[in-house]
Amino acid sequence: MPAMKSQFEQTDVVIIGGGLAGLGAAAYLARAGVAVTVFEKAPTPGGRASTQNHDGYLFNRGIHALYTGGAASEVLQELDISYSGHSPKAISALRQGRFHVAPVDTATLLRTDLLDLADKLELMRLLTRFPRLNAQEVRHTSVQEWLDKNVRRPRLHQFMAANARTLVYCSSLDLVSADVFIIKMQLALKHPILYLDGGWQTLVQGLWRKAEQAGARVLTGHRVEAIEYQDGQIQGVRLSDGTTINPLAVVIATAPKDAVKLIDNGQYKPLRQIVNSLIPAQVACLDVALRRLPNMHHTIVQDLDGPRFMSTHSLYSRVAPQGGAIIYTFKQLDPRQVSDPHEDERDLEALLDAAQPGWRELLVHRQYLPRIDAIGMLPTARAGGYAGRPGPTVPGITNLYLAGDWIGEGFLADASLGSARQVAQILLKAGLARPEKREPLASYAR
Repeated sequence: MPAMKSQFEQTDVVIIGGGLAGLGAAAYLARAGVAVTVFEKAPTPGGRASTQNHDGYLFNRGIHALYTGGAASEVLQELDISYSGHSPKAISALRQGRFHVAPVDTATLLRTDLLDLADKLELMRLLTRFPRLNAQEVRHTSVQEWLDKNVRRPRLHQFMAANARTLVYCSSLDLVSADVFIIKMQLALKHPILYLDGGWQTLVQGLWRKAEQAGARVLTGHRVEAIEYQDGQIQGVRLSDGTTINPLAVVIATAPKDAVKLIDNGQYKPLRQIVNSLIPAQVACLDVALRRLPNMHHTIVQDLDGPRFMSTHSLYSRVAPQGGAIIYTFKQLDPRQVSDPHEDERDLEALLDAAQPGWRELLVHRQYLPRIDAIGMLPTARAGGYAGRPGPTVPGITNLYLAGDWIGEGFLADASLGSARQVAQILLKAGLARPEKREPLASYAR
């Protein structure tokens, strides 16, 4: 197809995947003068950050919150992406069928009857320690081991373990590295957690707009079939219609298994070996839109007896019509076991029944996602936490890079946008910023 080929003759970098990582990398590169084309197979960009509108109710793909203070906040500020939202408050703790005020700050710590005086004193000591902790020192320690060593009081231990499961999106605290939990706690104690007005599509649209304004092309409904390479050198990118593009560099910003498929010609194995060792954080999500909220008392609930969490996002962000409500529930799963999706759904319905009795009669729309990857790779204690994750370069193939929530340091959006920035920096440092003075990329970032 000559017309199609000529359309891409000036493409310096091809980015495969139009989620946060792909769009972030495109925005950085395009504003530096690099000719970038993003291929997204879906009809719209966004990936797991996409938002669907159901009669004015804006549904994310499962529960999402922006943990500010990390790489994501920095990237959004550097790229001048605007967003708004509010921090969730009035959190309840559910234990043995009773609701308690969750001790998440000084005021609630004093008020709660969940903990006794000795528990409260230990929690105060623990919270004052967190900012001084060095997460690197415990990267080979699991969250479970760290809690067992540092939290002596049984009731407090139960509360901290429940919060840890929610923070790391996994019920298997014996797998996850303590550095994830400590870093997330440090950020949460210092910076707000935001529910975003308009849902996460706000960030997607902001990145998409910045990338295109800078000159990048973002093409949706275009599937990349394979990345062709020979002797460790990129030869081209083949689309599903047979068109082949010959960029200087390629960035894969997809899920891990999709990344393997793009370069799996039966001979190259290093990336497959990396991906086969990954353990994703998987969750079951039940999200509901209601005509109104039945109960204003228990709008955010942390379950202490099981791996469940519930949050009414519409109270803290503009995602529902006036008077309406959107509630997200999710169950953190054990990646080593296959759970019954029907049982998981019933567990989440039971949480809604306890916190929001009468919700079924007010239902406008429901979305059940039985098993989704909340994050592509859990930083495990065995692998050394974040340090055990793959980096942005692909072993053995020059000028091929990786970006996404499973690359480098950081959790969720921090990893996605942080790796996008890192890949862009590598390419720009290699001389790609000014195409008229282009230099070979092969010598850099091996």
